Amino acid sequence: MESSTAIRLYVQKDFGVTRDRLFDAWTKEEELKKWWHPMGNQLEKVVNEIKEGGKVQYEFTSPEGGRLITIEGEYKEVKGKERLVYTWNWNLADDAIRNATFLLTVELLEQGEGSRLQVTQENFTDDESMQPHREGWEKGLEELRNYLEQQQ
Repeated sequence: MESSTAIRLYVQKDFGVTRDRLFDAWTKEEELKKWWHPMGNQLEKVVNEIKEGGKVQYEFTSPEGGRLITIEGEYKEVKGKERLVYTWNWNLADDAIRNATFLLTVELLEQGEGSRLQVTQENFTDDESMQPHREGWEKGLEELRNYLEQQQ
């Protein structure tokens, strides 16, 4: 039975680009490497098999070249460029954010002449463990917006 006390994190941001453009920036390795730097780390490798049952994996190193962070998961649902649902498993060299398994739902919506990205991250056990992720998503989505604005 699923716990009714599970905590979900929800963030969204509007972008002045099409949904297709936003999807590419979210999923393509060469683009991800330019804007996504969680906790100041550098994205080194991406595996992104965008299909149900497909693998998703991101490998990061610190600016000093050490401390590997890996995020791994599996796609549970893929609905075109509109909705991606996948597991989101953190493996950290140190336990700053707590290694954990999450479920991530990413929705890309057409919004007037632009688009909106909505992220729901599930399976938190308490507010304390959720807060670093909230800060990370808000910073990451702002970096994504800045990157996309520079491309126009």
